[in-house]
Amino acid sequence: MKSVNSWNLTNNKLHQLFKDNNEFISIKVRGNTWEPLTRWLKLDSRVFRETTNKARITLCDIESLAEIYNYRSIRWKAKKLTPLPTKLIPEPLKNIFRKLPIIKQLAYELEIFFYKYNVNISNHLISIVIPARNEAGNKQLLINALNKFKKIPNKLEIIFVEGNSNDDTYKILQELKEDFSDLFKISLLKQSSKGKKNAVVEGFNISTGKTLAIIDSDLTVDIDDSIAAIMESTKNENILINCARTTFPMEKDAMRWANYIGNRLFAIFLSILINMPVSDSLCGTKIFSRKFFKLMKQNGSWDSKSDPFGDFTIIFEAANNNIKILNYPVRYYARKFGAPNISRWIDGLKLLKVCWIYMISDI
Repeated sequence: MKSVNSWNLTNNKLHQLFKDNNEFISIKVRGNTWEPLTRWLKLDSRVFRETTNKARITLCDIESLAEIYNYRSIRWKAKKLTPLPTKLIPEPLKNIFRKLPIIKQLAYELEIFFYKYNVNISNHLISIVIPARNEAGNKQLLINALNKFKKIPNKLEIIFVEGNSNDDTYKILQELKEDFSDLFKISLLKQSSKGKKNAVVEGFNISTGKTLAIIDSDLTVDIDDSIAAIMESTKNENILINCARTTFPMEKDAMRWANYIGNRLFAIFLSILINMPVSDSLCGTKIFSRKFFKLMKQNGSWDSKSDPFGDFTIIFEAANNNIKILNYPVRYYARKFGAPNISRWIDGLKLLKVCWIYMISDI
């Protein structure tokens, strides 16, 4: 990633920065609140570390020029709260302050991240992981989904991960593997541990596709919308498609009112923490690149057991690795069979713990 300070940039250097076609760029700028004050005081480098009579390139200027050179902003974050030393404040506490809505708006130094938006549609392999536990009653929905996957022009790899069900889920998945093996490369795993996140990890660990997708086996998210989201994700490897169920009207009983309220509150909280809009915090359908998956594996976030579903881990790691989050609206239906494998209060507390871990970190 190319990192620069806007106060060291001339007009030519700024243009050249975008012309160099770096995949990622980060630019530090002065906050709008402090800019008039530093100009008026005309203080020198002892406090503000640079003279204040130079031309200033604003955040708006940079974003406009980035658009011209086909760069897209990922997010911005507060880097330095004041021009004065803050060594006495513990770093975790400073990280919390940087994420608070009012304080981060008043920060002295901001950093904005961009990625080069290159639309590159290729016929690479797509891996779809489908975790399944006690989903025997959804056999016909799974058959319909597999038939609709034929619409995808790319080669597909389907990986079922069966979570030690109490019904005939494993037997049904074996039948589907045999029936559709002529159309797709299909693998069937028996989960070695428990939890959705673990199932997804085990599936991706044996996957070989360049694009990776998670689709829940209850198929409450419209399968045609999921397919459209998968095709959108193949255009650029620096994006995360986060499917959003809360945009369109839902079927009656699709989401319990307490779950809906909790989901909306978490979505607002996540948006504040990472400074990127998150429309739906817990939709199971997510699509991203193998490049992003490798980054998560490298820093060990996938090995953490604090996140029961993996959704928050993916969102936080996207922010941490400068992956653009695109909220993709999807239609959401009520379950046709069985009950959700989620405990709203216990799992809610676990998700709060995940938020706290990332809140005190420097993301």
